Amino acid sequence: MAHPIQAILDYDIAGMVGRFIEGSEVNEETLAIDLIEEVGPIPGHYLSKAHTRKLWKEEFFMPKAADKSTLSEWLKTGEKDCIDYAKERMQELLVTHKPIPLTDTQENAIEDILKEEREYYRKKGFISNKDWETYKKNLNSPNYPYA
Repeated sequence: MAHPIQAILDYDIAGMVGRFIEGSEVNEETLAIDLIEEVGPIPGHYLSKAHTRKLWKEEFFMPKAADKSTLSEWLKTGEKDCIDYAKERMQELLVTHKPIPLTDTQENAIEDILKEEREYYRKKGFISNKDWETYKKNLNSPNYPYA
């Protein structure tokens, strides 16, 4: 079984793993030797540099169900954990998501696959006579596939 909140957490994990697997490109731009020489050693930093902001947007995966604040900010704002953020994300998706309907061709392709599988499992004896009668009744229902 799966839960929408688990799916949101899994999405974040898959995104982070995917980003890690992609790796990082190493070239003149990403090495930024000129920028290193410009900023210099301690106390220099790169956070205010356009180059850093540009590459950060391209290279970093930002999870949807993670707290991005500092520890002190997190403590002040109620100590929400990833489950709390995932619940908020789930509610947001339930309100805003507008699925793209399948085309008639896609619907027909799915129906063909289901028909083939029903026949296969019926021949193998995995679908009882009672279940088969229920299937046939539901297939003819005006509410199919939501019968």
